Amino acid sequence: MENAFAGEVCRYVGTTDYDGKVDVTTTVAAAGETTSVDVVVVFSASTMPWFPLHYLVEERSTWRGGALDDLAANTRYSVGAHIVRQQWDYFRRGPDGLRAYRVEGKTGEKFEREFPRFAPHWDVAAFGAPWLHDFQSGSPKRRPDLDLAGEAVGATLRTPFAMAFYWVRWLPRGGTDADIFLPGFKTDKLVHLSISSAASSHATTWRAPLHYVALSETPPSSASAVVSPDGHLARLAFELHGSAGSAQGLISQQGCEGEAVMPAGKWR
Repeated sequence: MENAFAGEVCRYVGTTDYDGKVDVTTTVAAAGETTSVDVVVVFSASTMPWFPLHYLVEERSTWRGGALDDLAANTRYSVGAHIVRQQWDYFRRGPDGLRAYRVEGKTGEKFEREFPRFAPHWDVAAFGAPWLHDFQSGSPKRRPDLDLAGEAVGATLRTPFAMAFYWVRWLPRGGTDADIFLPGFKTDKLVHLSISSAASSHATTWRAPLHYVALSETPPSSASAVVSPDGHLARLAFELHGSAGSAQGLISQQGCEGEAVMPAGKWR
């Protein structure tokens, strides 16, 4: 008997300080004990009129029985038309934790010379297209400095965008704890969340204070999410305060297509 398949696509838009605009597309698919969560984020902002920033981030995670199995992340950062950095990371689960591999570049010409078979993925227009099947052609470098040790890869480990746009929809009633893995960070790779809830007949609101070395403790930073009774994420909000300044944002759902996909494994 074949495993049942379910899939869902949701879209979100939002605004932040500094004239920031956010567009998010999430694609969730499930078959048997395996769930894949693909989150594509397009963010633009401007600290000054002549200094437009663009961040493109794709996070694709695979979960087996509710535990993280592997993670692929594509991050692109540009100022105006100038590409500052583009990198592709892959984290594979093993007995010693998550092992990291990376392909990166700063200029298109050098990238094409070094990775001719992977070079088509350099084009910003290709962002969001499948790339993992070509990853080995980019001669990825083994990056032990980006690994996550085995003892940290626990049952409550989650990735940032899968947590924000998927797992938050299926949290246990009454709240829970989670450890968020920051892929690509060399130090301070985990953020611990203590998540609480407030329920009504119309929705459940989840809140978590954010404690991290780059954030100030006063005033506090926080994140919140509103989830409908049928398990859809309605709104996501955040407020961040750090030494470089403060920012806040609000992201709202614009619609979903397909069947809402519940995780194959329970939150542990």
